[in-house]
Amino acid sequence: MPRMFLNGTAMAGGADHHLVGGAALVTATTTAKRYRFHAVDGAYPALEDVGPDQGAAVQGEVYELSYEQLREVLLPGEPAGLELGVIELADGSGSLAMILRRPWDGGPAPTDISDLASWRAYREQQP
Repeated sequence: MPRMFLNGTAMAGGADHHLVGGAALVTATTTAKRYRFHAVDGAYPALEDVGPDQGAAVQGEVYELSYEQLREVLLPGEPAGLELGVIELADGSGSLAMILRRPWDGGPAPTDISDLASWRAYREQQP
């Protein structure tokens, strides 16, 4: 089964966690330190690969999802500013994840929240 790294509202306790259905949580982990982490219009997070040791270790959760769950439920619920990609996790393994669509054409520039490296921490700071 494919592994999917989630770092936003589909994580456990998030508003969109229902989109993972009964998928098994493999681990809570971070990405390798090669991603800038952005908030897009304050509504959803986005990873941007900037190269080895050039970014932050972003917090998230890895789930095993069936291709059907990915195709029919999770991916159709993702914002247009994201696209499916493959990322590197802290342990060097790979995982599917939603990444910032390039070139960016989704409106205002995303806000860099790499210093927080956590969507939950970012949301807790919002009024």
